[in-house]
Order: sequence, then structure tokens, then C-alpha cells
Amino acid sequence: MNSPSLFRFEQVIRSRALGGRHFDWVQWDLLARNARLYGKREAFVDSFYGIAPDQRRRRTWAEALRDVNAMIFHFLEAAVPQGSVVVSHLPNCIESAYLDFVTSKLSMMHAGLNVDLGKSETLGVVQKLNPAVAVIVSEWRGREFLKWYREARQSNPQMRILVLPQPGEGIPDDVENVFAYLDSAIFSKYRESDLDYLRTDPLSVHELLPTAGTTGIPKVSKRTTVDWFHVHSVAIAERAGHNLYDSRLLIGPLSGGSGRLWGVHTPLYTAGRSFYLTDFDEPTVMQVSREEGITIWVWNPALITRVVTHEAFEPDSLQTLRLVSYSGAPMSAEVIEKLLSHGVPCFNVYGTSEVGGCMGPILPGISREHLLGAAGVPFEGFDVPVVDAQGKRLGPGEVGEILIWNIHHGYWDAPEESRATYHEYDDGDPWAGYQHTGDLGVYDEDGYLRVVGRKKDMILRGGQNIFPKEVEDYLAGHPMVRDIAIVGMPDPVLGERLCAFVVAQTGQSPTVADFQEFLNARAVAKYKWPERVELVDAMPLGPGGKVQKMKLREMIQEKLVQGS
Repeated sequence: MNSPSLFRFEQVIRSRALGGRHFDWVQWDLLARNARLYGKREAFVDSFYGIAPDQRRRRTWAEALRDVNAMIFHFLEAAVPQGSVVVSHLPNCIESAYLDFVTSKLSMMHAGLNVDLGKSETLGVVQKLNPAVAVIVSEWRGREFLKWYREARQSNPQMRILVLPQPGEGIPDDVENVFAYLDSAIFSKYRESDLDYLRTDPLSVHELLPTAGTTGIPKVSKRTTVDWFHVHSVAIAERAGHNLYDSRLLIGPLSGGSGRLWGVHTPLYTAGRSFYLTDFDEPTVMQVSREEGITIWVWNPALITRVVTHEAFEPDSLQTLRLVSYSGAPMSAEVIEKLLSHGVPCFNVYGTSEVGGCMGPILPGISREHLLGAAGVPFEGFDVPVVDAQGKRLGPGEVGEILIWNIHHGYWDAPEESRATYHEYDDGDPWAGYQHTGDLGVYDEDGYLRVVGRKKDMILRGGQNIFPKEVEDYLAGHPMVRDIAIVGMPDPVLGERLCAFVVAQTGQSPTVADFQEFLNARAVAKYKWPERVELVDAMPLGPGGKVQKMKLREMIQEKLVQGS
């Protein structure tokens, strides 16, 4: 069951006072606008049926609107109640985006689940949300979704299960085919102008964003069109300079906050084109970029890093690429520099799933220092202070915890966690309504924020505070390193020492001595040098693309206990 919202209308007034822009439209309205103005332009391409050019599915804006309207009428025919939850559990595909448009018109709520979730996490979140409709693939990479959702339906017998068929797949009798909901024969009964009767409040909760990783039942953040699209994605699309003529390649899952931002919101607002890459690998990114005339790579910094540092990286194939837009985690200065050397700047969005991206750079005239090392300048409609341990707002040059304020509703069915996350349990708290991010940051005199690390990741070595990100930024430039993460490992004398987890370049095996020599040449203080190196094939990543450092700390602690 849903829980009371933290939203109060005075939040809208404050957002407006902070410069936030609010509109009267929801996502379906923008889809209809794009179909009217740019109907014959290609809007969506995916590789759900295969990566070969003749297997890629393509829809224009007009075709997409027709599909979405057919789906809306089929939902109405099925008597799915307004206010219902629709869950999608799909890899990157056009239908995943369609469900955002459908539910926005029908005053329903859409939760996109990551296909990497396991059975217990899937059943837990489905039980929590109690959806009226689940749109899924029957199986994906060994995960038996249809079997799991049939089990979930035992406690929710009213849940309709719609299966998106993979090539050659039959649909069992006890579930429905997604393509039946796209059948245009429905227009013999309904006219598209009948949809004018439906009006959606942009302040109604629409998108439900799972905020946890792939272990444990995710928390689900509640978002509206106003706080999640109007003051968030509109500002991001405009500051990043996305436009009608862009073709963006989504590198990473379409589910979740970053996927919706880059894969649905920005192209919908600007009427640009999106390619949804269903299966990621580095050569495929290069192939699609070349064949589809991609102008923007979007989403996942970890996967973008893999592409840029891969042996298949071919700058000559990127003649149309003009921008990389990313969020969810930082990207190394080495990767940013490499792209910049080919004339491709990177646009970063900093924020959280609960309040959204709260800041990004101002690209025209930006300095190299700000492009490489700063999170950005706050977007209009947000307040992003840096505070000390006593809650005092700090000025430029002072390091403290980053807080974020935006219009907020809290989590689904978690009232205590909602109040704790936004500090709304004490009317006397000057920061009531702000999310405490746990990130440490510092503003400079130009108004740019630099994130120096996580409070929980900070390493205390012999009384010295060490921010891992600083060391990571240095060592990301080492020629043997493809990806790196620094964590603290227990030490009986100093408390903690530094351990470097490294994904090495092909054929390389960097050592402690290699890194210490490299840092010494750059005059990095000796107490910041790693004292152990662990080589790994890949970093453990959460759905948002962030390195899961807790898992790395657990790995090194286990090794130390075993004496290895």
C-alpha cells in the first residue's frame, strides 16, 4: 500500500522562487506535439530483435503516437483503474518508453525494474507495489521472469501479465501479448480525439524509481512530472544543449532514473532521436555510432569508460559524435581528456534518485578545470548547500556535506524512511525537506561545486583523512589502468591503508611499485599512496552505474582474514 506523501503545495511556490519552471503538460502531451510537428522524423530505434541494420526496429514520432494511443485504448478496454501501478521488467526497447507515455495520459504510475534484479528482489518489489499490470519479457539472461511473475500473481490475482515476445517466441494462454495492445484495429471503435477527455495533473505521482542496487528489495522513490521533468529534465536538456537534430545512443539500462532522463525525457522534450542499445559491448557501440550517425552518447559513465579505453575505440568512427552526457557516477579525468582531444566535451549531471539531477556545467566558455573536475552549477528550482557538522551553510573553499532540496514526495510505503531521508521529523531543523547526500563537496568562487568523495568512503589512515576520488583521479591516468577504485582496508596500526582495485589494460599487471612511482612523480603525499593492488576483470556496479565499494571492501577484508 502507498503511504502519505511529503509533498506540500508550498514546495511548488519555493521551487518557483528558486527559478524553477513549471508547465501544464505531461509526457503524452509532448509526444502528441512531436507527432504533430515532426511526424515523419524518426524518433525511436532499438536492437531488441538484433543489432544487424535490418533487425533494428524503427518508429517515427507519428507512428509512436499511434502505437501509444492504441495501447491507451486497450488499457481502457481492459478497465485498468486510474491510479494503478504498471510495472515494466524489460531490457532496452521501444515499448519501455511507450509505457511512460501511456501511464502519463491515464493518471497511472510506472515503475521500470532493472533486468539484473534477482528473484527475491523482484518478488519483493512487486509485492510492495501491487501492480495492476506487469509488462515483461518471459526470460532474460537466465532470469525466468514469467515464472516469477506467475508466482507473484498468486497473491495478486488481478495482475495482468503482458509479455513482449522475443523472436520466434510463443505466448502462453495464461498471459497476454504486448503486441495485442498495439493493435490498431482498436481505432475502429475509438477516435484518437476521444483522448481529449483525459486530463492528467502534472503534480500527480507518475514515475516510480527503484533506488537500491541489485541486492535487497529496492526502495521506490515517487516522482511527478513537475519535479522530475519540468524543473529537472528540461533544465538538463537545455543546459546540455540537446536539440532536434541529435541522435543519441543510450549506453546503459533504460530503467531507473538516469535511463529515463537520457532515454525518454531529453529526447521527448527536444524531439531528437534515440537508439536503445539492448545488449552492450564496446565494438557494437562503435558500429552503431558510425552506422546511425550518433551525435550524443548518454547515460552510464562506467560503460562509456569501457568504450573509450577499449582496443576497439576508433576516433575516426566518431565523426558525428559531438557530446557525451552522463549521470549516476563520476567519470575519470583521463576519459574526459581523451574525448575532449577528439573534440567531444562531456556533460555531467550530479544528483540522486530521490531528488533528481540538481546541477551540471555551463558548457559555453567553460574552463578545462571545471570541465574535468567539477560537478557543476545548481539548476534553477533547486537549493544545493554545503554544510558543516553543525548544520552551518559553508562558503567557497570550505568542505562539507552536500544537501539537496527539490519538490519531493518520499518513498513508496516507507513513511519513516521518507521522513528520515528528507529530515522532516523536526520542525526546528533548518534543513527540513533537504536530502543529506552523504557526499562531501566544496564550492569555488565561480559557483562550481566539486565533489571530493563520500563520507562513508573517506579513509582514515593514521589520523589523516584521504578522499579516494582524489587518488582515483590521479591513477586513472596511469597507462596500465583501464578502471580503478580505491577503498580502505583494515590495519591494526594505522586503522586503514589504501587498496587499489584495478581493471588493467589488456596484457598489463600494474603493481604497488608502479603506482607509487607514478604518484611520487606527481608530488602526491606518500600517505595517499596505495599499499595493495587487486586486479579484477570488472568492477561491481549498481544499476545506476556506480561502483559498489562496499563489495570491494568486503572482498579485501575476506582476503585479509584468509591471509591471502
